[in-house]
Order: sequence, then C-alpha cells, then structure tokens
Amino acid sequence: MKLNRILKYAAVSALAFSTGLTTVSCTDDFETLNTDQYEVDPNTLPFSAQFKEPLSYVYAPQQNLFQYCFSLNVDLFSGYFMTPHNFNGSGNVDYALNRSFCGGMYENVYLHIFNNTRRLIASCDEQGLTDYAGMMRVVQAYAVQMLTDVYGPVAYTSCIEDPTNGASFSYDTQQSIYNSIFELLDKALQDFQSPKSTLEERQSFDYWCNGDLDMWIQVANQLKLRAALRIVKADPTLAKQKAEEAAKGAILKQDVLINKSLSNEQTRMFEWGDSGMNANLTTILEGFQDPRLPLYMTKNQADVECEDGKTIASGTQYLGIRGGCDLPAKPNQWGNFSKIVCSYTTALPVMMAAEGYFLRAEGALRGWSNMGGTAKELYEQGIRVSIKNQLAYKGSLAGVSSISETEIDAYISGTTTQKDFVDPVNGQNSIKAQNDITVKWDESATNEKKLQRIITQKWIANFPLSCEAWAEFRRTGYPKLFPNRVNKSNGDIDTNEQVRRLLYSDNEDNTNTVEYQKGIELLNQENTGSISGDKGGTHVWWDKAGAGNF
Repeated sequence: MKLNRILKYAAVSALAFSTGLTTVSCTDDFETLNTDQYEVDPNTLPFSAQFKEPLSYVYAPQQNLFQYCFSLNVDLFSGYFMTPHNFNGSGNVDYALNRSFCGGMYENVYLHIFNNTRRLIASCDEQGLTDYAGMMRVVQAYAVQMLTDVYGPVAYTSCIEDPTNGASFSYDTQQSIYNSIFELLDKALQDFQSPKSTLEERQSFDYWCNGDLDMWIQVANQLKLRAALRIVKADPTLAKQKAEEAAKGAILKQDVLINKSLSNEQTRMFEWGDSGMNANLTTILEGFQDPRLPLYMTKNQADVECEDGKTIASGTQYLGIRGGCDLPAKPNQWGNFSKIVCSYTTALPVMMAAEGYFLRAEGALRGWSNMGGTAKELYEQGIRVSIKNQLAYKGSLAGVSSISETEIDAYISGTTTQKDFVDPVNGQNSIKAQNDITVKWDESATNEKKLQRIITQKWIANFPLSCEAWAEFRRTGYPKLFPNRVNKSNGDIDTNEQVRRLLYSDNEDNTNTVEYQKGIELLNQENTGSISGDKGGTHVWWDKAGAGNF
C-alpha cells in the first residue's frame, strides 16, 4: 500500500473491534487488514476516542498485525521467543528473510499510529490542548524509534508534515529521525507544563498513564534517556547531553501497562503453535536461578520424546528452542516445549520502570551527571524493581504469590552463570553458554563486564518487549546470544553478527519505488558494516560496526 493511501484517513479506536478484525486467522489474510474497508473517517467518533488507537497499537491488539509486527521477526532476534517449526520454509528463523514477514511494523505504525498522531497533534496544537498534544508527541516518538531501529532510514517527515499531498514519500536518515525524536520529546515535556484538561477528561482515553501527567513526564524522560544511550556510539556528545537532561527529570516509578480489555495477542501466537520460548532466555534465567523464571514461562506443556528414547514428562522442565536449527514442519516435539505465561486479558506492556534504573546505571558507568546513584546502586535497584513489578504483573496468572526480600537479596548476590543449552530432541542444536557473568556486581571488573551485567539485567527486565531487547543487543552485543546453526541468507547476514535490521516492506518496493531506492542509498551512507543494501546484515546508523562500547 502506498503511504499516501495509508495516511489518507485516520483509523480510530473502534476500528479493530467493530469491523470483525479479530476473526481473521493466521498469516494468510494479513493484506486484508490494509484495505479501504477498514479506513474510518475521524468525524464518526468523539474526539477523545480517537486517541485510543495510537495508544494501543504500539503493542498491536490484533492477531495478524501482532504476528507480522513482532512474532515473525523482532521476537525471534531478541532472544526472547522462537518459532518451533519452519513455516513451510518461508519463516525468518534460518535467516532467509521473507520480505512479507518483515513488513508488519511498517504497515502497523503508518496505518494505526502516524495516521492518528500527526492529525491529533495538529488539531490539539490548533485548539491549544497542550497536554493532549504532548501525549501524542510521546507516542509518535515511541513509534518512530521502534520503526527506525528496525529498518534504518524510513519515510517520516514527509508523511507527518503533508500526508495528503499525493506525492511519493521521501525517506529520512536515521540520524535526522533521532534528532526529531529528541525534538518531539522536548516539546512534549514543555506541553505538559501547561495542561488544559482535567484528570477525568484524560482518563476517558488515556490507555498508558490513566490521565496522570506526572507519569507522562516520566515516560517522556525515560524514552529520551533510552534514545540518548542508543546513539552513544554514533554521536557521543549529543548522547551525553540528552541523557543528562533526561535523568535530571523524573523517571518511571511504575510500569506502563495497557489494562483496558484489549486482546494480548502474544497468547494466540502460542495457541497457534507459531511461538515458543527462546533457549537464550531459558538458559540465562535457569543459570542465574532467577525468581522471574516462572513468571515468564511455563514448563513443557506436553510430553517430549527425546532422541535418546526417553520421555520428558509434561510440566517437569523449562525447555527453550535455539534459533536457526532447520526445524521440521509442525506439529513436532519442539512445539511441546515451554510456553509464555500470558492470557488474552494480560495487560499489554509498553514500558518497564526497571529499564530506567538500568539506563541510568549505564550513564553512571560512563561518568555522566544526574544519574541519581552509582552504577552498582542503580543496577541492584533495577533488579529489585523488576522482580517486584513482574510479580505484580504476572504473579496471579503464574501461581506465584510472593517473592521475599530474602530471595531477592540472594538473587542479587548470586554467583551462578548461564547454563549450557542442551536440546533433548536433537543434540546437534546443543551449544555451550555464551555468557560467563554472574548477577552479583563486581566493582573490580572492567567497564565492559559491568556493562554486560547491566544490559543483561535490562534485557531480562524488559521482557517481552522484543524491539528494545533486539536494539540493545545490536548496540552493545549483550547479552551474548546463541548464533544460528543454520544460515540460509546467501551471504546477506553474518552468522556471528546475526540480523542487524529487517527488510523494507514489499509495499514500498512495489509502490514507492523511486523513494525506496533513495532510502537504500541513505541506508548505505549510514552503514558501517561490510554488507550493504536492503539486507538483514546491513548496519543502521547507531549500530557502528567494530566500535567498542567504551
């Protein structure tokens, strides 16, 4: 779909729930979601209701959009999840990237988020509704960071400024998009200083913070701090400036969770048999003896027949799947491995409060000002906040009633390391652990080892937010993830470097061809790796090939 057609109308909140979208199944009908029958004139719904769609679609509450946006791509490369079968040879797990399976985020962000935020920001600015405009600026910054982190240069400014000009939309460099992210967040923080609405008015539509402007300020600051650290290798001076500005303000005190009766479609991915737990997550959590393990995943949900003739009884072991192992079609034994702890009514995750502690821990490690503590103090506080918040989030569903302070203290003092991965069904997939760090902080360690601890714990705490996990793995190399055993990319992806970006949507290639080619030129200009072009191995601007973390 050409972007000017995507952006022609605003798709509003009742869209996904009044047109029967939730009855579409699996990957076959994804394109039916992107047709005119689902585009709704914004004048048909109350003004406040129009905010709900961009707020909710950052974690798409619709099965096909979720699968194409996350499950088929970023979920796999983050180290959190893995497809337990081969998708009939068309999946991304073996690095033969399927362009159709890479384009979901592109479609979702333009249709459901930018389509609304750009219009609502303009309308709110015109009416002097500064706090409403600020919320949409934060959402737009959140979405465009996800988008550019995944693809690199994307069409942004031309879409936002004049979405109905009838022209093809031009691409922006990732560097310029990050400058826009900081501008959006700085303007939003100004907007929140002069609210024009009441708490009750904001609560009528605010899916993120329930009308709490102080919490919106915290979200904006944390997102700004996140963006600052992302560019630390590409523009260290700007990174330090923006990080210190952000940390000077308030950072999140509670998780941002959407608890508004929307469908958590991660559940359906497992019900369809199209998602499993990743071996990276199971081996790190088990090796660390992490109390969050039963909050994140179940033990195997059915008997597993092993290659040695033995059977692993249902409900007895945590079993993850290594990526890139050329698995057979479903059903197979890997489909009986561990599942996520999640239900359709589980709140949709947007941002975790613990992340802010780990972001500041890295800032402190770099010697930056305003971080609010030492690297060790912030690291340990982040772990405590994560465990307590994850217990509140998933404890009831997981059957975990409490995690004591004594247990948390023991975990923070832990000296165990990641387990080796052993695949009981096919021993060829087994591999030694990649990480030798402990949870316990070591003040005598190098900054590199300290950073590995910080990023690994942030990776654990951010589960299941795969976009952020994958981006930080690409930026820092942590946690070290198992390499693919099978690489079918024909040289487009380096096995050791792993996937660095997704392919652009095939709609761009087909309908915005001239600007798409210019976008690839921008991608190549910002690329520092040995692989170039619209390929999975090409580096985006902030992902500096060969650059150390310090």
